[in-house]
Amino acid sequence: MRWRWHLTQQALLLAAMVVVAGSAVMLSHARADEVAAEKPLPSAIEAALIMKEIVPEAPVYIRVFKEESELEVWKARPNGRYALVKTFPVCNWGGTLGPKRVMGDSMSPEGFYRVTPEGLKPDSKYHLAFNIGYPNALDRALGRTGNYIMVHGDCRSVGCFAMSDKYIEEIYAFVRDALNAGEPSIPIHVFPFRMTAENMKRHAENEARATWKPLREAFDDFARTREPPKIGMCGKRYVVNALTPVGNDPNADCPAVIGKRIAPLSPRSSKRLVKADPRLEAQGPKLKSAEASFGWTSPVSGAVFAWGTDSGTPSARPGKPSQNESDAALGAMQPILKR
Repeated sequence: MRWRWHLTQQALLLAAMVVVAGSAVMLSHARADEVAAEKPLPSAIEAALIMKEIVPEAPVYIRVFKEESELEVWKARPNGRYALVKTFPVCNWGGTLGPKRVMGDSMSPEGFYRVTPEGLKPDSKYHLAFNIGYPNALDRALGRTGNYIMVHGDCRSVGCFAMSDKYIEEIYAFVRDALNAGEPSIPIHVFPFRMTAENMKRHAENEARATWKPLREAFDDFARTREPPKIGMCGKRYVVNALTPVGNDPNADCPAVIGKRIAPLSPRSSKRLVKADPRLEAQGPKLKSAEASFGWTSPVSGAVFAWGTDSGTPSARPGKPSQNESDAALGAMQPILKR
């Protein structure tokens, strides 16, 4: 029966080799992500910052526009006004226009969030990632659920904002450097679309319109001032650039008179700050098109259905999400129908 002993030993040896090889692959991926998390900004961006008189450690402001599938990075100039550095294509995001309401709805949120040092995820399985801070205090006060909403790589999303691996490395570097320089958090404001009068009219019948007033206000204020809007909460709503001090307790009563405090720039100065260096123009896939920004909910199952039009690639894979999983771990599991 000696042959059985030899066979057993060979099987054990083969299993050990598989385990070692698997561990080596996992270690290799971990080291690759670690290196990616430490990459400096590209030299072209560093040169653009010098031209705009922006120091590398200057504060950062991020805006995301769902319908246009774009993410903007702005940085502060010495006078406190912000200049656009680069606009990135968002490869994928989840659901339709409107706020995220419950865990498992596959919706990417809309609202005002902040990235903290604890939110950086250099070891993300989606190459690199950072947590945007959903749900915030207002979301929780309104009963909205879900967690782990990220900006990450790998171009796959059901609820997160997925970038290409190349671009998440740049965005991650912007956020990391600002936090390392002492910023306590980075504001990231998520809009359904660029909230121009034309776009607001086009979406006048959207059911989510009732939630867009503070977002429109923040969009307009930033266009006039090039200063990130100051966001407060009271009366279970956002308050933008309040003249009367407003805290961050959405359950507190709002002051009787709030007012508004902003310092507008001249239109010429404002437009000058929005001009990005054309050499930094970012090209990449946008798997969610503007035409795909609608959907409906099944009255029977409660499942959310959405349509994709521009790539033929669904933003989610078939399947029923588990309520016990975090949104970030859902993969792409909402049912999708093509036109």
